[in-house]
Amino acid sequence: MVSTVLQGFSSGIWSVIFYLYLKLGEVGFRDDFIGNMFTVSALATGFVALPAGLIIERLGTKKAMIISVTANLINIVQIIVLQSSILLLASLVAGLIGTIGWVASAPFMTENSTREERTYLFSISWATMIVMGILGNLAGGFMPSIFNSYLGSASGTVSAFGYRLALLISMVLALVAAIPLLLMKQAKRKERTMSEILNFKNIKSSKIMLKLALPVGLIGFGAGFIVPLLNLFFAGKFAATTEEIGILNALSNVTLVVGTLSAPVMSRKLGKVKAIALCEFLSMPFIMLMTLSPVLPLAGFAFITRNALMNMAGPVSGTFQMEMVTETERATTNGLLVTADNIPRAITASVSGGMMASGDYFTPFLATTCSYLFASSLFYLFFRNAESQKPASQASNVS
Repeated sequence: MVSTVLQGFSSGIWSVIFYLYLKLGEVGFRDDFIGNMFTVSALATGFVALPAGLIIERLGTKKAMIISVTANLINIVQIIVLQSSILLLASLVAGLIGTIGWVASAPFMTENSTREERTYLFSISWATMIVMGILGNLAGGFMPSIFNSYLGSASGTVSAFGYRLALLISMVLALVAAIPLLLMKQAKRKERTMSEILNFKNIKSSKIMLKLALPVGLIGFGAGFIVPLLNLFFAGKFAATTEEIGILNALSNVTLVVGTLSAPVMSRKLGKVKAIALCEFLSMPFIMLMTLSPVLPLAGFAFITRNALMNMAGPVSGTFQMEMVTETERATTNGLLVTADNIPRAITASVSGGMMASGDYFTPFLATTCSYLFASSLFYLFFRNAESQKPASQASNVS
């Protein structure tokens, strides 16, 4: 949880200002290039996630998460070396290394918790990350102008130096997050040889894994159109300032914290599948309200509400996914899901970047809504009766 606090604050700063930093006149990159940067990183994540899951089965989740923290060192290159080819390469490498920890986190929490406490553990972890993200969003929104004013930049001048300093602080916090990870204990696990893993001998629930992956892939396809570029959307359509975007991100995460903490109660009353599907369906009207809104406050309200509804069931979904497969399949399954999410997301982010660069702020939101509707419907059809059956993980030795 200490590591989560540090990583949450760091990512909160980075997510608000990094793309805005690249778009500064002094730096000079356009929306379409920024979309391509996200595409490269997401493609790297997508293609390496499944192999990463196999490697983690051999390596162990603790070592995998520590390795992934080193990806933050590459962010120095993204801050300082402002050449398009170098930025794309750095995004690729950061995506490759960072994916290992992403894939390892859910299996680690699952193998270190009981079935009864697992949904609460996932929710608390998410909520902690979100709360620190809120503080990071607020800090990130104001840090560049504060640093620039102390360093003597003229009033009203947007200087890249303040942005660089804020991003460097974010990177250092992420690296410090490795210290608590080093102190963690790895749960005892059955050793498997690399040949067993590469031969997929641990896979016993292939049909379930594919059914989990298809809706996730469709969600990723839809999310890529808008989610990576929402800050640029607000800046481009409504001329929102960095401070305003930071506040919007912070407020959206405040509501998400409340939703995330209430998700275990909702899933207990409705069941995990119904809770996940309901949250996703309710979020869809607010996606279209964002782009149809004529003013920033209404678009901001829609953004805040959509973010909370679409993501509040995330911990429940993560728990459900891990419980639907056996212990030996969890890292592989999570790798498959990360792949299914990121490759479509990468493709559509690049397409959407070109649309927004040309001033089209409607088509990406419509595409997202349609994809979400199809994905949520499929998920419910696939798993509406799953909780009345014995989950695969109950057949394995879960601590």
